Amino acid sequence: MSDDGVDHELLALLRQKFGLGGADPNAPPETKVLEHAQFIYDNSIDVALSMAHTKLAAIAVSEEMQKREYSTKTWSEHELHPKAKDEATINFIFTMDLLNFSFWSEKSDEQRFTVDYKGKKWTGYWSLVASLQRALDEGIPITSPKFWIDEGKDENVARRNVGPASADGTQPSWSDPQAPRLPNEAFNTGVYPDPPAPRLPNESFDTGVYPDPPSSQQLTTSVLTDTDNVPRENTPEAEDEHDDTDVWSDALEAQSEEVEGLEESPMPKEETPSTPERVRCTEDVLRHVFRSCTAEEIPMFSERVKCLREAGRILHEHFDGSVVTLIQDAKGSAGGLVNLLADRFACFRDESTYERKKVRFLKRAQIFVADLWAAFEGEGYGQFNDIDKITMFADYRVPQILHSLGLISYCPPLEGRIRRGEMIESGHSWELQIRGCSIWAIELLRREILKIQPDAKVNAILLDFFLYDLAKEKENAGDETLPHHRTRSIWY
Repeated sequence: MSDDGVDHELLALLRQKFGLGGADPNAPPETKVLEHAQFIYDNSIDVALSMAHTKLAAIAVSEEMQKREYSTKTWSEHELHPKAKDEATINFIFTMDLLNFSFWSEKSDEQRFTVDYKGKKWTGYWSLVASLQRALDEGIPITSPKFWIDEGKDENVARRNVGPASADGTQPSWSDPQAPRLPNEAFNTGVYPDPPAPRLPNESFDTGVYPDPPSSQQLTTSVLTDTDNVPRENTPEAEDEHDDTDVWSDALEAQSEEVEGLEESPMPKEETPSTPERVRCTEDVLRHVFRSCTAEEIPMFSERVKCLREAGRILHEHFDGSVVTLIQDAKGSAGGLVNLLADRFACFRDESTYERKKVRFLKRAQIFVADLWAAFEGEGYGQFNDIDKITMFADYRVPQILHSLGLISYCPPLEGRIRRGEMIESGHSWELQIRGCSIWAIELLRREILKIQPDAKVNAILLDFFLYDLAKEKENAGDETLPHHRTRSIWY
């Protein structure tokens, strides 16, 4: 190429760098999360990253992930995560990530919100997953979007269904085993016959012919006109009458009394046999779903109820009440699905303002896509053509492990606030710096790992999953060098 020739590739890169020219119509949608994380890092004064520790961590993390064979399969290996690859799993994951926020407690491990499920006690994120699985076991459709907007106020139903545990400590089933049963239910015929009609005395001869019972009018007329059957208790002849006559007289009299009794107390209308009443998504039912085996209830219960109601309504109005339809509308794009969630659902719109610029984190929207991808192992409903657009999920656990690895550090006032366990308000500059710098730290870690091992199958999702598990392991072992920061919000 001559010196006067145009380098079109370089020109395209320059245009892309400076935002010139039209956007590529075939490019996957951008969530802006990574871009905004870099902006926060570039302007951060209270949170810093260490490239030296990032390089060291890249070696250690890469080796440990290979040692553990960490992959998308790891997600489904946990006993509480669903295993099937079907719509029920999609609904479970959506419900899980809709409510996946704020599990930390100021109470001790013995007093904090804890879920007892299948003989084990679960806290933190796993307490939510255990609550959902327990509710499904009890017949409560907690993962159904239609259920979330069914706010029936039938107190009797709620009181019966959310009753105390039985004497042996087990919770009552949401299908009522004490519902009245007709005898042929034992044979599971599905047919519930009318009660038998009254029989006349000739049944005793087993003729096979059983006339319908006469009406009360017929009985009265018959008794008054049939001279053979006139009651004669007070006549002398009655004492000499053969007993066979009294058989018919007594039978007709009894039949007449029976029919008159039926007219006075009419038979109830024919109804479908009793079945368990539909459980509705009342507040009492939801408290039952998220009940704790300690005195502390699940944090931010009211906010979780609002999230369920809002999501159920939006899905009903815009996506035929189906999470599958929501996923299909993203057309196989991870970024598109994240943006769709943020645009349509206020409870997924995790964004704030930093240095007069709107910044997005979208933690729960991104983790929904990531969980789908992991649960379906990148196939079917979990297949996305731009999965690497998803960043780390900015919460309070991963920054904690990043600090212990030396990747991230805080200014003394901020670190002091964290060590003392003092609250940092949602949207505070410190909180935004922690979240944004954590996202950028994971991106730098990912790049360093690929420099060491170019063919490594690693992205921000797997790094986040791995580091979260590592943080929980350190917590359980009592090996935390710094507590996590404390912010109470629905975003994480």
